[in-house]
Amino acid sequence: MKPFSHLAHGYWRLMEWNLRPEEIARLIQASLDLGIYTLDHADIYGDYRCEAAFGKGFALLPAAERQRVQLVSKCGIKLLSASAPERRIKHYDYSYDHIVQSVETSLIRLGAEKLDVLLLHRPSPLLQPEEVARAFSDLQAAGKVLDFGVSNFTQAQFDALQGACEQPLVTNQVQISPVHVDYLFDGGQDHALLHDYRPMAWSPLGGGRLLTPKTERDQAVLDAFSELSASTGLPIDTLAYAWIFKLPSNPCILLGSGKLERLQAAVNALSYDFPLEDWYTILHASRGHGIA
Repeated sequence: MKPFSHLAHGYWRLMEWNLRPEEIARLIQASLDLGIYTLDHADIYGDYRCEAAFGKGFALLPAAERQRVQLVSKCGIKLLSASAPERRIKHYDYSYDHIVQSVETSLIRLGAEKLDVLLLHRPSPLLQPEEVARAFSDLQAAGKVLDFGVSNFTQAQFDALQGACEQPLVTNQVQISPVHVDYLFDGGQDHALLHDYRPMAWSPLGGGRLLTPKTERDQAVLDAFSELSASTGLPIDTLAYAWIFKLPSNPCILLGSGKLERLQAAVNALSYDFPLEDWYTILHASRGHGIA
C-alpha cells in the first residue's frame, strides 16, 4: 500500500466549517503542500453529508493533484437520520451487501474511482469475519478499494478478522493522546509492532481535554506541557503531536481542524525530537504516577 502521511486530515467537521467548494479545494491543496496527503472520511460524517461536500471541492482540483490524495473512508455504522426514516435504532451493519453498497456510495459522493483504504468503523458483536472478507476481496478485485483496515478494534477483534482475510489489515484507527494513554499499556502498540502496521491516532488532543482540562489529571498534563512550551517556545499542540510521534509504532496522527495554521502547527511537530525525560514527565502527569 501507499504509506500514510505522518499526518492525516479528517473531514468529520466539514459541515461546521461552512466552506464553499472552491474553499474546500484550496484547503485540500494546502494540505498537500504541507505533505498531508492522507485524507480521512466516513460515510456517516456530517449526517452522511461530508463526503459529498468534500467531493464538490475535490472535483475542482487538477487531475494530477487529485492523484496525490490518499482517500480513506469508513463504513459500518447506521445512524438515526432523516435520510433513513425507517431506521429505529443506531446500529452496526457489516453484511456483504452493506459494505459493498457503502463503498459504492462513498465513491459517488467523493467523486473518486477508488478508495485507497476502507476501514470498518466500530467492532460489532455480530460481525462475521468470512462475510467481511468476501466483501473485501470483491471490492479489491473490482478496483474499488486498494487496502483495508479497522477502527476502534481490540487486538483480538483485529486478529479474528485478519484470520479470515487474504489481505493484510493495514491499520487500526484508535484513540491516542497525552491524556489518553491506554494504547501504550493495553497491548495496542505491541500488537501494531508485532504485525507491522501503523495505527491512526484519533483525538490526539484528547477531544479538547488537553487545552481545556476536565479533570485534575488533565490539568497536570497541561501544566507539564505549559512548562515545556515556555522553555522551547513551541505551542502546546505542536508539543502534543511531537509526544505522539515519539512512539515506536509510528502513528499517523488525525487532525480535525479546518484552519491552516493548526495544520502547520502539527507539521512543525515533525522537526521536534521530544527529549526522553520530558516525554516521561508528560506520561507521569497523565497516569498520576511514575514508572515502576
